[in-house]
Amino acid sequence: MSGDVMLHVKQTLDAEQRRSLLAYLNDRLGTARDAHDSVKPHLLFVSIDPAKAPPHAVLDAVRQRGYDARLVDL
Repeated sequence: MSGDVMLHVKQTLDAEQRRSLLAYLNDRLGTARDAHDSVKPHLLFVSIDPAKAPPHAVLDAVRQRGYDARLVDL
């Protein structure tokens, strides 16, 4: 079963930073490479398989890339 995680990233991500972060999450955790579009560049919706990539693991991976992020409960 898959689901979506919404992350609020303190930094504003440009298109290249967003692409790079999504590729990193995909390579590390098997998340979907494409995030759902958001009109707000600091929000990121990531499709995950909670059995392989629980939300806290996604958050930890984003933080390891140097971003200040929080999970947003949907």
